[in-house]
Amino acid sequence: MKELSSTPLPRRLAAVALFALVAAATVARLSAAPTDPNSPVRLGSNENPFGFSPKAKEAILKYVESGNYYNRNDVDALVTALAAKEGVSPDYIHATAGSGPMLEMTAAALGKPGANIVTAAPGYPQLTMAFEKWGGTIKYVKVGGKMGYDFKAVSLAIDENTAAVYICNPNNPTGVLADTAELRKFILTAPQHVLIFVDEAYLELAKAPLATTTAAPLVKLRKNLIVSRTFSKAYGLAGFRIGYGIGHPDTLAKVAKHDIGASPSYLAAIAAREAVLDQATLQQNVKKYQEVRDYVLKEFDRMGLSYAEPSGAFILFKAGIDSAEFQKKMLDQKIMVQRPFGVGPLEQEYKDWVRVSIGTKEDMDLFLGATMKILGKT
Repeated sequence: MKELSSTPLPRRLAAVALFALVAAATVARLSAAPTDPNSPVRLGSNENPFGFSPKAKEAILKYVESGNYYNRNDVDALVTALAAKEGVSPDYIHATAGSGPMLEMTAAALGKPGANIVTAAPGYPQLTMAFEKWGGTIKYVKVGGKMGYDFKAVSLAIDENTAAVYICNPNNPTGVLADTAELRKFILTAPQHVLIFVDEAYLELAKAPLATTTAAPLVKLRKNLIVSRTFSKAYGLAGFRIGYGIGHPDTLAKVAKHDIGASPSYLAAIAAREAVLDQATLQQNVKKYQEVRDYVLKEFDRMGLSYAEPSGAFILFKAGIDSAEFQKKMLDQKIMVQRPFGVGPLEQEYKDWVRVSIGTKEDMDLFLGATMKILGKT
């Protein structure tokens, strides 16, 4: 203590400042990796490797000690901000812990014996699997020639017992962006008794501007429509669990009856609100995603691998060997990838396809090197 007190004040302040900078840098490095130190390179869960808004991080640290209060006001403030962003009144917004609860709640509201839901194969299965648990059935419609939605086929699959049509845009796991004009025509002309659910978890990452591709404005024209979004992907807030649904208040109220307390935490709401305001970080993340995605596609072309045209946080490609075998060999290299899901009756057709999430360029170089090794490419 005596030695420290003898140090000139400016030097002491400089030392403290340097320590703070080093500590902050260390925290930043730690926060950029999973909490599990033994985690493989995670290219299977569509997590954002580029991080989230530094303004959101500042706000979280500022208010973290308020965790002993419920702080519902922060969720309300987020809803107000989201309503302004979407151009609707707050009662058109329902905030949840990630977008998954919107899918689960919708399934609970509509699923029953005799009812069916129409969706694409391959396609994201969270809503459809939950719908089956409530007694409903699934009517699969095979994706089109370019692995995108065939809305004519979807329309033909609808019958008097169809409760909903589930559309993930861009589709997961194919990654293909729906034709905007066809999607909007389908939404506005589908039978009114059918709820159209459009999951836009990855839409910010498409090269076409969000304003020109989103179905959200149509909630003012079609009452039986829900559009869901998440902060887990482009915004990089997966671990905080924050998302929302957009829809007519009556439609959201019907679904919200099955909300089992899936409201986001106050810290998640604060982080999401700051992230919405920090559009510069969002655009930086989108740019990084698109650059790395294009880089991987060029390497796939060089290796002669077929793939679906991606617009999301992942690429579905034809490995040419059984996907389970490919996945195991990748895990042996400490790299995690995903097998296709939601394939319905097309299991055999997609048995040698693999979905890889977009990571950093360094992550993807590891993946590409391992792929060449596994497939015997040069």
